[in-house]
Amino acid sequence: MTNTPNHNAQADASLNVQLNELRQSIDAIDDQLLKLIHQRAALASAVGRQKHANGDNTYYVPSREANIIRRLLKANDGRIPDATLHGIFREIIGGCLSLEQPLSIAYLGPEDTFTHAAACKQFGSNGKYYACRNFDEIFDEVESGRVAYGVVPVENAFEGAVTHTLDLFINREVSICAEVLLGIHHHLLARCPLEAIKVVYTKAEVLAQCREWLQAKLPDARLEAADSTAAAAARISNETHAAAIASKEVAEHLNLPVLATNIEDHHGNTTRFLIIGQHDSPPSGHDKTAVVMSTSDHPGALHDLLEPFHRRGIGLTRIESRPSRRQLWEYVFFADLEGHREDAGVKAALSDVSAMPDGFVKVLGSFPVAERL
Repeated sequence: MTNTPNHNAQADASLNVQLNELRQSIDAIDDQLLKLIHQRAALASAVGRQKHANGDNTYYVPSREANIIRRLLKANDGRIPDATLHGIFREIIGGCLSLEQPLSIAYLGPEDTFTHAAACKQFGSNGKYYACRNFDEIFDEVESGRVAYGVVPVENAFEGAVTHTLDLFINREVSICAEVLLGIHHHLLARCPLEAIKVVYTKAEVLAQCREWLQAKLPDARLEAADSTAAAAARISNETHAAAIASKEVAEHLNLPVLATNIEDHHGNTTRFLIIGQHDSPPSGHDKTAVVMSTSDHPGALHDLLEPFHRRGIGLTRIESRPSRRQLWEYVFFADLEGHREDAGVKAALSDVSAMPDGFVKVLGSFPVAERL
């Protein structure tokens, strides 16, 4: 039996009624969500006024935000991906926070670098962002108080530590208050065909992360380091036979063609960024403490530094050695410890290191452990 035109029209009309009812229900929920967001914003403003009345000018509290996100992700039933839920509430939290106190954030510019992406992931779109030319300038802006926070990369999952960042922590008076994990994907941008490319520009760390792809696809191209991926992309706008490795955001911003996507050698590539400011974070229940330590050069020196933590069952999630730049062959050790500096065990272990002959320890900050989404 075939459907008559009249029957089809009735079916279409019935479907349109159902769709309209569903859309009206969605609209009603959106209205409720907006009212709840307004209520949340009002409460955030009240928190800001209460803090100000008590003389507390610390509006950004990473431990509080971390616990909000952790609680929501735990309650998520999986119908919305964790990363999406994180992004939604990151924007809500950032919008409400801006009502308490607009935050100023320094990052490695220009716009659309991975450091900029990490900053936006942590603070949302309501922050006042300031592009810096290099890491030294980011530390300068934070240390001087011209901006409240800065964002700097500290290590890549496959290429290791960003040593320049570590070196800056030795003599600068800033504190680590949060960390951000950012999945990194690199794309080849160019206005010429692949076979016509003679030079590739990008950051030195990115060249290292795309080494295998470049050797296989562009073995004869000259590789040149740039200050940032965005700066590399801007450079090829005026050059022929040139390519850049950068993010899709950079390609869209500069209207550059993407010749190849995801050219990183490891597709689980992740970079860890640190948020620096003039305070660290209160305990959140799942924290790290970053320190730099040293002692006199003697047999078993590293063992002596680590023993107080081992004795108390405190794990080290990372340790790096760097030249002290004070004396030939003298080193300092950067470490991330499990726990907060206010935890009794961590506090006692740090005290033991300080009490060693020629022992030195500087707490760079305690902060919530970032969850990989």
